[in-house]
Amino acid sequence: MNKIISCLLFFLPILILGQSYTSNPIIDQQEFRKVRFGFYTQGSLGWLNPEQQKIFSRGTLGFGSGWGFDLEINFNKNTSLRSGLNLSNFKAGLNYFDTDLNPNLDATYFALDQNEDFINWNEVLTNTKIPDTVLYQLYSRNYKINYLNIPLIIKFKTNEIGYFTYFGEFGGTLGFKTSASVDDEIKPFIYDTSSMGFNHILPNTNQKFIVKDINIDKGTQSIRVGLNMGLGAEYNLSGNTALFFQINYNYFLNNLLVKEENEIFLRKVDNNGAFKKVGVKAIPGSVVLSLGIIF
Repeated sequence: MNKIISCLLFFLPILILGQSYTSNPIIDQQEFRKVRFGFYTQGSLGWLNPEQQKIFSRGTLGFGSGWGFDLEINFNKNTSLRSGLNLSNFKAGLNYFDTDLNPNLDATYFALDQNEDFINWNEVLTNTKIPDTVLYQLYSRNYKINYLNIPLIIKFKTNEIGYFTYFGEFGGTLGFKTSASVDDEIKPFIYDTSSMGFNHILPNTNQKFIVKDINIDKGTQSIRVGLNMGLGAEYNLSGNTALFFQINYNYFLNNLLVKEENEIFLRKVDNNGAFKKVGVKAIPGSVVLSLGIIF
């Protein structure tokens, strides 16, 4: 919350500028349009903040991309409502077994079928135990999730200064997941139901490898809701046509992953040999750079 307050205070000069600059004769000659349209492309830097930071840790940062269509409704020359549609992919990593946090952490496991799809544990568990099979300990996971986003943002603009119009904006974004997959760093084991222990199946017990593009639609939330704050500028090309560039900070409010009671892929083993659900809460965030044209 302190970060949000700081960002709002940071945008105050933009709001003041938007109301205080004297009018530009060039802008006065332009047609005032109630509605403007634009197109843009973007690149992003994403991350995941785990809530249980003594068990899980932030993994690698991810570089995503996207593109979108802007609809801008002008209330006056200095204030508008921005919406539209945006397609983007979010990428970020999470460490599920970080010995720097605690070398005695419980390990997290999952199983794969012959097509390298996750096995639903609810369909194979017998008396909360799994039959002898290959299990994979999960060390780190990189998420790749595609969204259809609808922004709803208030935009505050200065009058034109030279050929530039500067702006700040604040609002929300609603995202609908279209697909989700992960790249997992893992190590295979055989679980012995008689001894309730794990046996290495590779000659080198420290050998790990990565399995890519495993579908995880059922392990991630379908909707995300976030706050969106940004700064940018428009460069006037001719009349009401302008190039624009901006940078936005997105703080999402809900967990990227499913609730513990809905987890069907990940398990931990207790002292009685029972496989228990793994509950992970990780809040996503991103910084997005956009470049486009508006009419």
